[in-house]
Amino acid sequence: MPGSIQLSDYHVSRDTGFLLENPQEYLPDYFEPWNRLAKRMPDLVSRYSMREAVEEMPLLDHSRLTGYCQKRLAHMQLVLITSGYLWQEGDAGVVQRLPECVAVPLWHVSNTLGLKPVICHPDMCLANWKYTEDQRDIEVIYTVPGGSSSVWFFKVTCFVEMAFAKGLQSVQEVLDGVMEDDNVKVTSGLTGMTITVGNMQSAMKRMHEHLSVPTFYNTVRPYLGGWGGPSSPLPNGLIFEGVSEKPFQVIGGSAAQSTTLQLMDILLGVTHSPDKQAFLNEMRNYMPPAHRQLLLDVMDMPRKLTCMVADSEDSELTTAYSKCLAAVTQFRSYHIQVVTKYVVSASKKGSRENSHLANMGTGGTDLLPFLKALRDDTKKAVNQQ
Repeated sequence: MPGSIQLSDYHVSRDTGFLLENPQEYLPDYFEPWNRLAKRMPDLVSRYSMREAVEEMPLLDHSRLTGYCQKRLAHMQLVLITSGYLWQEGDAGVVQRLPECVAVPLWHVSNTLGLKPVICHPDMCLANWKYTEDQRDIEVIYTVPGGSSSVWFFKVTCFVEMAFAKGLQSVQEVLDGVMEDDNVKVTSGLTGMTITVGNMQSAMKRMHEHLSVPTFYNTVRPYLGGWGGPSSPLPNGLIFEGVSEKPFQVIGGSAAQSTTLQLMDILLGVTHSPDKQAFLNEMRNYMPPAHRQLLLDVMDMPRKLTCMVADSEDSELTTAYSKCLAAVTQFRSYHIQVVTKYVVSASKKGSRENSHLANMGTGGTDLLPFLKALRDDTKKAVNQQ
């Protein structure tokens, strides 16, 4: 049907949602230096020998990578190697230049994939998981310093994406129902989405089970940072040797790089102030291009859910819509609690080695005011019903 949106057309898996289906763990033997350094990154950093190992690494031919999954894995390995190389000594010992053996392949692989050359959500969550042998659980493939806390942080982030994936049919139902002007279908889809958001919140709650506050704040988080800007230890950015002598600035990993909540905002008609929306738009540049395009296409749908609800006198539809908005509001409130515990409160007694991240998100925002504004905008949409 004209104008219809099928999630499967946007690298969205029926089984795993925005998570990459069957991510690879190792590249072919030719790329063994990348395999080895990416796997050993936490250990090499802890022994302050990551930089030496990187400087001894050969410049490999990125054009020998074949297929999308290989390129996604190469991107994750190279950004992990970059992160270890940069932040091994903390803020004070940061380097200004990335060696050619990492910079050149990372630059080209990033351009090929349409991703930024920095550690980001598509790497450490979407392409960084595999099923256990019994298929009952998932494992993280790569990690950063921080031991079991680091592994658990990435694993729970995957749990949240998995919870969304299980509710994909409900999202598709809303998209189809809006285009077909089918109140029953939209009501059913919104009811399912409400359950999905609740399941995402339950998944996020698991963060507390095995994630140590001081380890996350002092050890894990610094390796998720970008570079460039006045608060950065690299205010001018990072020079990619063999690519350009002009420093390159980029934002670090951020939950805002997940497509899930941005998709729900657009679908539910939640609007944010121009400055907040500008940041969210910038975060789309860190998503896989197909996911970014999905957001744009949902924005451009000729019919809007908000108009359908406003024009309808269907109390079941209106109630389902309000409940879904309320669930997203609650999810955002809970996210604020998690961030307060692991970042804001932790910053008051955190290490000074990475002080530029004190109350800032790794994506560069002033954390609590930003998250509270997003939550309040969602609440406002509920109150307008």
